[in-house]
Amino acid sequence: MVNFYLPRINGLLTTPAYTDEMIRRQFLTLIAASGLIAPCAYASEPKKKGGGEGYTQFKTINVFTEASRRRHGSLSVDMGLYSEDPKLVEQIKLYQPRLQDAYVARLQAYAGSLNSSALVDTDFIAMQLQSATDMILGRKGAKVLLGTILLN
Repeated sequence: MVNFYLPRINGLLTTPAYTDEMIRRQFLTLIAASGLIAPCAYASEPKKKGGGEGYTQFKTINVFTEASRRRHGSLSVDMGLYSEDPKLVEQIKLYQPRLQDAYVARLQAYAGSLNSSALVDTDFIAMQLQSATDMILGRKGAKVLLGTILLN
């Protein structure tokens, strides 16, 4: 064992046994701290918000509404796609940016017609998002599931 002899620590005379205890204590503290930090370094896959294996969650879609040629409010839609076909689920994950873009375009066109006293037509939104999904994926089989729709 390497013996570090420090004759003075904080102005006090110390013995080699006391110095060994301090070094050992600092070493154990360092090991304990590295044990707490190490698990944070390993990143895990981000967890899904909900649903099963065939469910793909999309980021919340936010578009603005207009009134008299100025920005009036916003329409927020939380949604996802569900499919029982594993190949289609993989295709959905690959096409997610294109799907997101199509959803924003459809919702922005709809939100442009809303005014401050309008009510949101959820059936129309679901129909628009479903038709955009079928058009981008090239086939039917993915079902649009709407979560929260908020009009501010």
